[in-house]
Amino acid sequence: MPGLYVDTKRRMNTIATGLTVTGDPVQVVGTANLARCLQHETDHLDGVLFIDRMDTSRRKAAMRAIREAAWSSQPLPTLKVSPH
Repeated sequence: MPGLYVDTKRRMNTIATGLTVTGDPVQVVGTANLARCLQHETDHLDGVLFIDRMDTSRRKAAMRAIREAAWSSQPLPTLKVSPH
């Protein structure tokens, strides 16, 4: 959401686990900014937007700002669907 910034509460410590491209387990321990980044990127993978993490009053204010933004009336881009 271009130009819209609302601070989002995040944990200051987090652990992300997964697999490498070769299937080996990997674990990343993050604190401070790295913890925020890990949570932010995980939200992208899970389809979670920052407005989904807001309390009701902040979400209403953010939705109002989105509706009033110049870009909100523009048509949505065409999405490409993966053949896989």
